[in-house]
Amino acid sequence: MLTKMYLKNFLSFKERTEFDFTASKYAILEKTNVNENDILKGALFIGPNASGKSNALKGFLFLISLIKGEGTVFSKYKCLFSANPITSAEYEFIFGENNINYLIEYNTNEKCIYESLKINDNIVLSRSNNKGELRIGQTVTVDDQVDGETLFLRTASFNTGRFPQEPVLRKLMDYLLNSYVIDGYNRGAPYGRTIIKYAEEFGVNKINEYLEAFNYDFFVEYGDKSEGVGLTISMGADQKTVFIKRKSFPIPQVIYNESQGNQVFTDLLPNLINVIENPGMLIIDEFGNSFHNKLAEKIIRFFMEKSTDSQFFITSHHTNLISNSVFRPDQIDLISFKDNWGSKVNRLSQFKPREAQNMEKMYLGGMFEGLPIYEEI
Repeated sequence: MLTKMYLKNFLSFKERTEFDFTASKYAILEKTNVNENDILKGALFIGPNASGKSNALKGFLFLISLIKGEGTVFSKYKCLFSANPITSAEYEFIFGENNINYLIEYNTNEKCIYESLKINDNIVLSRSNNKGELRIGQTVTVDDQVDGETLFLRTASFNTGRFPQEPVLRKLMDYLLNSYVIDGYNRGAPYGRTIIKYAEEFGVNKINEYLEAFNYDFFVEYGDKSEGVGLTISMGADQKTVFIKRKSFPIPQVIYNESQGNQVFTDLLPNLINVIENPGMLIIDEFGNSFHNKLAEKIIRFFMEKSTDSQFFITSHHTNLISNSVFRPDQIDLISFKDNWGSKVNRLSQFKPREAQNMEKMYLGGMFEGLPIYEEI
């Protein structure tokens, strides 16, 4: 699991900024929101518009997209108001008793990538420009033709036969490959792109089991036809899709004709299931954009209760999520923009609110950072 992330000269994070995902001394939600190694099962990033919340999530996206081979342009992550040519992203993970530190640096002037991966302070992987070295046991593998747009970590994992045999590295790669980044507006949701792909491979029984566990008044079907309450919708031969039906009034509805909230929630479920059932990260920007407040809370609580070694990172403007019944104070990261200094982050736990206090009311009252100010001065 991810314990810390450091961003420097990365988008709006000009100075080296620490994101800490280890548990503090709070006892709130300790049994559900903290894993057995005292690692938080995720965090909420909240703050004014244009403060840097989405940029914090792009710290996760940066690594995950590169590991999955989805491509990225390193130079686009450089802070625009900094003269420093080196952008860096550093990640710390814990798997069992093993600590992993992975650093990526990119020099925009020299167009050079540097990578370093340590397991328990021992360098296992290093890379400078196009030359990479992998050290597993007494074996050293050298690659002096590493692609300039590809992480050596990915190249070594997929092209080196010894890499998968190292159990800690394998756990790291499995964790990252089972991680998903979703835009809260999820433009593919109206077409059910994620859930249709899932239904084709696995069917919808598990989806409906999760909807039942949510006490949600809907279930889904997958096929070329659906019937209910005197209505039949036929898509035609070889045109299967996902249908959504209300349990209390089971009239069929094609997913692209459903409400935006139902589209986004339904299309979210496959990734939510994958991360609950297997270690990984689920990262959602603008979480709850089309959800009722109670549904947004329910999804977070459900994840925290059901997951074991996974994490859920979100941005949101739903202040009801600033609650001791949803997130612990150390799971709430307040983001603010400090002019030439760039974006800053403070965990709400740094302000030491008491367990019985109403954190949402305190936040809206200006007692913490990360609150927009629109009143006239």
